[in-house]
Amino acid sequence: MTFRDNEKKRYQTLKPRLFSPAANEPGTYNHIPRDFCLADDHAAENLHASFREDAIAYFSQRGISWHDGSPDERGHARGLPSNHLCCSQCACVNALWPLTRQPHALANVFRPFFPDLAEALPFAADDPLPDGTQPLLAFEWIGQVGTNYLGEVGHRSRGANATSADFAFRFRRYDGRIQLVLGEWKYTEHYHIHEPNPKPTQLRVYRDAFERWQAQQPDLPEYHLLFVEPFYQLMRLTLLAQAMEQARIDGAGEMGTDVVSALVVAPRANRDYTERFTVPAFARYGRTVGAAWAHLAPPGRFAYLPTESLLTVIDQVAPEPLGGWRDYLLTRYGWWRQHKTATEQ
Repeated sequence: MTFRDNEKKRYQTLKPRLFSPAANEPGTYNHIPRDFCLADDHAAENLHASFREDAIAYFSQRGISWHDGSPDERGHARGLPSNHLCCSQCACVNALWPLTRQPHALANVFRPFFPDLAEALPFAADDPLPDGTQPLLAFEWIGQVGTNYLGEVGHRSRGANATSADFAFRFRRYDGRIQLVLGEWKYTEHYHIHEPNPKPTQLRVYRDAFERWQAQQPDLPEYHLLFVEPFYQLMRLTLLAQAMEQARIDGAGEMGTDVVSALVVAPRANRDYTERFTVPAFARYGRTVGAAWAHLAPPGRFAYLPTESLLTVIDQVAPEPLGGWRDYLLTRYGWWRQHKTATEQ
C-alpha cells in the first residue's frame, strides 16, 4: 500500500478521536462518499478548534481560496477548508498556525534546521492580524503587493494562478542579515512518470529566470524537463526565491531581505514523493528528490525537512499553553509514532 492509502485507512480509526460525531459521517469527494473525508457540512473541523475561526478569517480577508475547498455561508465556493483529511494545505495550517503569534516558539521550532536563526521577525508585508500585530508567518505568499517577480500572466492571487509559497517566514541571522524562507508543504502527494509537455506560455514565462539560474549553475537539466511535477513546483519556488533575492540587489527587495531560500516539508515515509523520479534524468543528481534538488539549487538556498523531524521538534519545544495543539498534531499526523507503538505491542 502507498503512504496515501495507509493514511486514508488510519483516519478511519482516528476520526472519532479527533472530530465531532456529526463530522464523522462520510463526506463526499468527487461526488462519492468517502470515509477519509469529513461530513460535507463540517469541513471547518479539518482545522484545530483553537484557531479554526482565525485561520479561516485570515484566508478570507486576503482572498485566498482553500484547495478543494468547501462553500461557506456567504456563498464563496472555496471559503472553507477541504473536507479531505489528507489535505496538505490543512496539514500546513494545522502544524504552523500557532507560530504566527509566537516568535520564540517559531525560532525554537526552526532553529535546529536553520542554525543561523537568531530572531524571528514579523512578516511586515502581510496584512495585520485582527489585534493589529503583524503575523510571523504568511500563508500562500506570492510576494508583496504590486510585485510579479516572475512575470506570470493572468489574474494572479495568493494561492491561485501564481507561484505561491504554502508558508513563509523571515528571521534575522546571527550575522545580521535577514533571511526569508519560502516553504512548500507536502503530505500524501505523489506524481507519475510522464513525458514533459509544457505549454508555450509556460516556457516563455519562466525562461528568463531559468537562464539567470543556469548562469550560476550550468549543470541543470534541459529546460523542458522541469515541467513535470514535483520538479515544476520546485523550479518555480526556486526561481521565485532567486528573483526576490535579486530584487534586493537591484534596490527594491522583499521586506529588506538579504537571503531568500526555498524549503520543502514532506513526510520521509511518503516514498512515492521523496524517492520517485518522475523524470528519470534527475536521478543522476541525488538518491532522493530532495537530495537532487539540493544539488541543483543555488548553494545554501534549498533544504528538505522531513515532516517527522519537524513535528518531533514541535513536540519537544512547544510551550505548555500550546500543549493541546501539540498533542493534536502528534495524534493526527504522528503516523510513524503510531506504527512504532503498534510494532512494540
